Amino acid sequence: TNLIPRHLGPEYVIHGAKLYSPWDPARTEITLVISEWFFDRSLNLIKILDNKDHPFNKVIVMIPPSISNSHDYSKYTSIPVSLQFRDTPDFMDLCSAEVTTEWFMITNSYHLVSRHVDLMFTPGKFAPVIPFTPATYPFCLKFPYCKEIIHLAQRW
Repeated sequence: TNLIPRHLGPEYVIHGAKLYSPWDPARTEITLVISEWFFDRSLNLIKILDNKDHPFNKVIVMIPPSISNSHDYSKYTSIPVSLQFRDTPDFMDLCSAEVTTEWFMITNSYHLVSRHVDLMFTPGKFAPVIPFTPATYPFCLKFPYCKEIIHLAQRW
């Protein structure tokens, strides 16, 4: 179980728990990259950012070159938002977004930011903790679609 101090209660012993540091805005800036396929789907996410407790200092909206987008995002959020026309397929937004902060998170325009976002960082180096499921995880291998994803990822 991965925890930050805010998650702890009056417990004396928690078996198998790892305690991490919470996000500290004075130490780390994080950009939110949004993959967009139309011209306005990301507005739903951007309009609510100021009402959420999240770590994002900047937002990059990745849009297709064929889309004209003239939104003035400063009307909707106090966070700096920039547009970037993608010049590669959308699945490459992860690699082609021009991020200037040390860390970033990526989502698409169909998602929203939770009311409160807890990010965990390693003590000392203060690097984000990225939970994952190993590709050989037995539960995943019970499902044909998961096996196919693993095989495709291994070929790539």
